[in-house]
Amino acid sequence: MNIALIALSRSGKQITPPLTLAYMATLLEQRRHIVRIYDSALTPDQPLRSAFQQLRGFRPQVVVVAGNSIEGLSEAAQAFQQEDQRCTLLPLQLRSDDLDAGWVCSSVAKWFERHNVGRTSRSDILLPIANGTLDQLPFPARHLLSLEGYNLRAAGGELQTTLLVGGRASASDELMVLRTPAQIIAELRSVSHEFGLRHYLFPGIPLTIDRAWLYELLTRLVDASLNVHWEAIVEPELLDEALIAHMGRAGCEMVHFNLDGAKVFDTSAARDELRHVVSYFRQHNIYTRAEVKLEPVYEAIARLVDVAATFGLDDVRFSAVDPSAAGPNLPNLEDIARKRYDEGRDRQKYIDRFGTTLGNLIWRLRGPRQTRSFSNLSEDQERAV
Repeated sequence: MNIALIALSRSGKQITPPLTLAYMATLLEQRRHIVRIYDSALTPDQPLRSAFQQLRGFRPQVVVVAGNSIEGLSEAAQAFQQEDQRCTLLPLQLRSDDLDAGWVCSSVAKWFERHNVGRTSRSDILLPIANGTLDQLPFPARHLLSLEGYNLRAAGGELQTTLLVGGRASASDELMVLRTPAQIIAELRSVSHEFGLRHYLFPGIPLTIDRAWLYELLTRLVDASLNVHWEAIVEPELLDEALIAHMGRAGCEMVHFNLDGAKVFDTSAARDELRHVVSYFRQHNIYTRAEVKLEPVYEAIARLVDVAATFGLDDVRFSAVDPSAAGPNLPNLEDIARKRYDEGRDRQKYIDRFGTTLGNLIWRLRGPRQTRSFSNLSEDQERAV
């Protein structure tokens, strides 16, 4: 039986491969179905109908359409009806982070069994996955994805792909279930051998939520000698110098911090702790990137952004909790934060080199490099930020 899996366009600054559909495709291929994955995120300017027009040559019996919004799925259903496809449509609401892959694949397997779709014998039924965990799923069918089309790049600019280290246990809670380190190593070895990829992104889950698990993963990575590099989310307050050194030996090339600016920058002790962690990563040639949440918006920008510029991070991205708070007459708050951050970091370079007094003086005298005026803001708007 021919089965088409369609991923609708997804919101977000970074588009990643739809691994949930790739896991689903592997389950179906193991039952000798012919599967194709179509990702609308790679062609966001094309209308939905074009995605269904691509199916004419394939002629699927079942089409699974996955999206993260009810509105998008409804629009896809309408476009599907206009194409008069003679097949079964299964709309599937998915979060774009792929952390629901385990239990979603279990639910879809039950749907195929319940509707008797493609059943050829009693032994060929798509069985549900026990507990919905990733450990009980086969590796995702990356050969059905255009991995180069997602433009995921590692710190050095080389091609990168995503690999899940865990996921949500069920749809009803946010409890994360981690994969066994042995299985993660096995998938890294498989993907590296089949596709020649050496750089990986572990999305969605901080590796530091279980230190014992993390230490085992790092140790297995060192022992496996896969010559791969990876980046992941970590919680800086749960790290120490020894663990960071072990991460460097295991191939870590970049870490992400999700920082709540109002908490992390509120006390000198928290700021000093973060500075030490960043310096440890720098010693081991690991890039650091922080996502700083600005809340409350206006009070936070001037205070938190200037402080963030002193930590020596390799990259900082700002997110306003309520972007609409800027109002119709103000530019994007995240852009304002970025300008303030670049300004503060530029000043810090002179302070580190020449000391506080002389560094501030030199920075002020370099008028052309200042960005404080925000030429697109009025005086009242400048005072607001």
